[in-house]
Amino acid sequence: MLLRRMFEGNELSGTLGEYPLTAENLFRVGLALCAYLAMERELEKPTLGLSILNFATASLAVGFMAGGGDVFIGEGDLRVLYRFKEKHALVFEGLTDLELKKVESILFSRYNIPRKRGEEVGKIWIEGRKP
Repeated sequence: MLLRRMFEGNELSGTLGEYPLTAENLFRVGLALCAYLAMERELEKPTLGLSILNFATASLAVGFMAGGGDVFIGEGDLRVLYRFKEKHALVFEGLTDLELKKVESILFSRYNIPRKRGEEVGKIWIEGRKP
């Protein structure tokens, strides 16, 4: 049996609450995205921009903040758009297909994805920018 890729092109899609759109998996994806941006792009404080806040984007955002990144409703180093047609989908803008493969390899490897503690944990800015 072949395992399909988690990301199809630049999106993650499915039914909310079922893999890959479970809260636990989206938390890990957010954590891996933040770790990738910090390591590969050498960003001290990566930012994630969301188009809307809902179950899927909030689950992703919590993982991203656990990795130390800040989340904005608006723009960021990485932008995630929520879309619903026949399936729920998170569309990742700002990462190439190769970069998404690297994020996937972080998720499926035995690599212990670092988490931040205390004041290093990221924040969410609903207004779209820091006050």
